[in-house]
Amino acid sequence: MKKSIAALAIGTALVLVLAACSSGAGDGPASSDDPLTAITASSLTPTEVLGTGPLGEKSATVSSSELSAADLASIKAKSIKVGIVMQTMDIEWSTEQVRGIKDQVGALGGTVINVCDGQWDTTKQTACIDNMITQKPDAIISIPVDDVSMAPAYARVSEAGIKLIFIDNVAKGLKFPSQYQGMVTSDNQGNGAFAAAALAKYIPKNGVVGILDFGVDFFVTKERMRGFQAWMKDNRPDITVKVHEFQDPSKAGDDAANFLTANPDVQGMFTEWEVPAVGIITALRGQGKTLPITVVNVASDIALDLASGGMVKAIGAQRPYDEGVAEANFAGRAIIGSTNPSYLAFPAEPFLRNNVLSAWDDVYKSAAPSAIQDACKSGICGPAK
Repeated sequence: MKKSIAALAIGTALVLVLAACSSGAGDGPASSDDPLTAITASSLTPTEVLGTGPLGEKSATVSSSELSAADLASIKAKSIKVGIVMQTMDIEWSTEQVRGIKDQVGALGGTVINVCDGQWDTTKQTACIDNMITQKPDAIISIPVDDVSMAPAYARVSEAGIKLIFIDNVAKGLKFPSQYQGMVTSDNQGNGAFAAAALAKYIPKNGVVGILDFGVDFFVTKERMRGFQAWMKDNRPDITVKVHEFQDPSKAGDDAANFLTANPDVQGMFTEWEVPAVGIITALRGQGKTLPITVVNVASDIALDLASGGMVKAIGAQRPYDEGVAEANFAGRAIIGSTNPSYLAFPAEPFLRNNVLSAWDDVYKSAAPSAIQDACKSGICGPAK
């Protein structure tokens, strides 16, 4: 059976990182030479949410997702039914989103009736939406594979009298609050800015950095790009930024290799999530090179590389479990006719090597995997919470 893109990427990264660890050497400079060793992760993050919503709206506060006692009682009395439609279930971000939603729906006295995986395919996700509508949930929580081509399917949700909460993006043309009742995400611009601030520590004056950019009009990845590029322009205008697009995540390593071959002057790399980051690591290893890499979206493969002193130097993380809890609260509130904010973004969670264990606790609400803990035995990762 053909493995998923994400599974292949995670497996590749774990093998590569563990091989480096067993040889006693990471890909980055020794800790004493690492410019981020003594840096507090929070000092590199924005002091406020930078990104605005798909309609240009300012983020509500995280506390806006909390339920009043009256709302909580009304929701519990409804025994709500919720359906979940994801873009993929092959990454930890998705499984944590679903875990947060399920836990909170259960706490609200409701039931998640089904979880459907769109598998990065608009036809499959459209079928997910249509099938979910026939199951007559009170609300559907979903992230679009494509915000344009999926819009007609999402429009059918409100036509069926079902409430709709979006994750990360809003299907084009849908109106708030008549066709959807809120969107929850992370501060993707803020995560991009953090990744830029961290990478800049490694880049000399008048240096060059590369970006491996997802060449699809996907709201959250473009927000990460905006945050990264804006920080560089405002804070390190001496750095030349070169951008190379990829279309197929499964071929990101090939795109990275071609870009690095054509641009040997690149001194550091940024990309928008863990799968292309693994592609960059693979490409660099194939060329016998090491470069600092910063990335958005934490997963066990790149967190292990970070903890091991590998090429990944910083990760701007989302908070998928917490966002899932907020999405469930938004769904419950919409079902009883209460009002949600149109847009809520959770602040960035910064990962450096010196805080990877405590940051993992924050994001995943559990201890880091044993491989990451083992890589941290030198003590440089700092204590867990």
